[in-house]
Amino acid sequence: MNKIGLILSTNLSAAIAIVFLTVITITGELYKVAGANGKMVSPIKDFLKALFGHHWVGKGVLAIVLFVILSGMLYLIFRKQNNSQSLAWTLSLLTYTLILGTVAILGLSIYEFTNF
Repeated sequence: MNKIGLILSTNLSAAIAIVFLTVITITGELYKVAGANGKMVSPIKDFLKALFGHHWVGKGVLAIVLFVILSGMLYLIFRKQNNSQSLAWTLSLLTYTLILGTVAILGLSIYEFTNF
Protein backbone atom coordinates (compact mmCIF):
# COMPACT_ATOMS: atom_id res chain seq x y z
CA MET A 1 0.00 0.00 0.00
CA ASN A 2 1.34 3.40 -0.99
CA LYS A 3 1.33 5.57 2.15
CA ILE A 4 1.55 8.87 0.25
CA GLY A 5 -1.43 7.90 -1.90
CA LEU A 6 -3.38 6.89 1.20
CA ILE A 7 -2.62 10.16 2.97
CA LEU A 8 -3.54 12.22 -0.10
CA SER A 9 -6.84 10.40 -0.54
CA THR A 10 -7.83 10.64 3.14
CA ASN A 11 -6.86 14.32 3.38
CA LEU A 12 -9.00 15.19 0.37
CA SER A 13 -11.86 12.98 1.56
CA ALA A 14 -11.80 14.61 4.99
CA ALA A 15 -11.88 18.09 3.42
CA ILE A 16 -14.88 17.12 1.27
CA ALA A 17 -16.64 15.58 4.30
CA ILE A 18 -16.10 18.83 6.23
CA VAL A 19 -17.62 20.84 3.37
CA PHE A 20 -20.55 18.39 3.26
CA LEU A 21 -21.18 18.67 7.01
CA THR A 22 -20.91 22.45 6.95
CA VAL A 23 -23.29 22.84 4.01
CA ILE A 24 -25.88 20.36 5.30
CA THR A 25 -25.79 21.93 8.78
CA ILE A 26 -26.23 25.49 7.54
CA THR A 27 -28.85 24.50 4.95
CA GLY A 28 -30.75 22.45 7.51
CA GLU A 29 -30.88 25.39 9.89
CA LEU A 30 -31.75 28.11 7.39
CA TYR A 31 -34.06 26.31 4.93
CA LYS A 32 -37.45 26.09 6.59
CA VAL A 33 -40.96 25.76 5.21
CA ALA A 34 -44.39 26.04 6.77
CA GLY A 35 -45.64 22.70 8.03
CA ALA A 36 -49.22 21.45 8.00
CA ASN A 37 -49.92 23.23 11.29
CA GLY A 38 -48.38 26.50 10.07
CA LYS A 39 -45.26 26.01 12.18
CA MET A 40 -41.90 26.39 10.40
CA VAL A 41 -40.11 23.05 9.91
CA SER A 42 -36.81 22.01 8.37
CA PRO A 43 -37.34 19.38 5.64
CA ILE A 44 -33.65 18.42 5.72
CA LYS A 45 -33.66 17.79 9.47
CA ASP A 46 -36.97 15.95 9.23
CA PHE A 47 -35.61 13.73 6.43
CA LEU A 48 -32.47 12.88 8.42
CA LYS A 49 -34.56 12.29 11.55
CA ALA A 50 -36.87 9.92 9.65
CA LEU A 51 -33.94 7.90 8.29
CA PHE A 52 -31.60 7.83 11.28
CA GLY A 53 -33.65 8.73 14.37
CA HIS A 54 -31.90 12.08 14.86
CA HIS A 55 -30.53 14.60 12.40
CA TRP A 56 -27.12 14.69 14.12
CA VAL A 57 -26.78 10.92 13.77
CA GLY A 58 -27.83 11.19 10.12
CA LYS A 59 -25.23 13.83 9.34
CA GLY A 60 -22.54 11.78 11.05
CA VAL A 61 -23.42 8.55 9.27
CA LEU A 62 -23.59 10.27 5.88
CA ALA A 63 -20.26 12.03 6.48
CA ILE A 64 -18.58 8.74 7.45
CA VAL A 65 -20.00 6.94 4.41
CA LEU A 66 -18.91 9.82 2.16
CA PHE A 67 -15.42 9.79 3.69
CA VAL A 68 -14.95 6.03 3.33
CA ILE A 69 -16.24 5.87 -0.26
CA LEU A 70 -14.24 8.90 -1.38
CA SER A 71 -11.09 7.65 0.35
CA GLY A 72 -11.32 4.39 -1.56
CA MET A 73 -12.05 6.05 -4.89
CA LEU A 74 -9.35 8.68 -4.48
CA TYR A 75 -6.83 6.07 -3.37
CA LEU A 76 -7.32 4.33 -6.70
CA ILE A 77 -6.37 7.63 -8.36
CA PHE A 78 -3.44 8.51 -6.07
CA ARG A 79 -2.06 5.01 -5.34
CA LYS A 80 0.93 5.55 -7.64
CA GLN A 81 1.64 9.05 -6.34
CA ASN A 82 5.06 9.41 -4.73
CA ASN A 83 5.30 13.20 -4.68
CA SER A 84 5.59 14.21 -1.04
CA GLN A 85 5.04 17.89 -1.99
CA SER A 86 1.40 17.01 -2.64
CA LEU A 87 1.10 16.07 1.04
CA ALA A 88 1.71 19.65 2.13
CA TRP A 89 -0.89 20.92 -0.34
CA THR A 90 -3.62 18.49 0.77
CA LEU A 91 -2.84 19.06 4.44
CA SER A 92 -3.10 22.82 3.92
CA LEU A 93 -6.40 22.33 2.08
CA LEU A 94 -7.70 20.20 4.94
CA THR A 95 -6.60 22.78 7.52
CA TYR A 96 -8.18 25.72 5.68
CA THR A 97 -11.37 23.74 5.07
CA LEU A 98 -11.60 22.91 8.77
CA ILE A 99 -11.04 26.54 9.78
CA LEU A 100 -13.57 27.90 7.25
CA GLY A 101 -16.16 25.26 8.20
CA THR A 102 -15.74 26.10 11.88
CA VAL A 103 -16.06 29.84 11.21
CA ALA A 104 -19.15 29.26 9.03
CA ILE A 105 -20.94 27.19 11.68
CA LEU A 106 -19.89 29.63 14.41
CA GLY A 107 -21.28 32.45 12.25
CA LEU A 108 -24.54 30.53 11.87
CA SER A 109 -24.75 30.07 15.63
CA ILE A 110 -24.17 33.79 16.22
CA TYR A 111 -26.75 34.65 13.54
CA GLU A 112 -29.36 32.37 15.09
CA PHE A 113 -28.61 33.57 18.62
CA THR A 114 -29.00 37.24 17.66
CA ASN A 115 -32.12 36.67 15.49
CA PHE A 116 -34.23 34.65 17.88
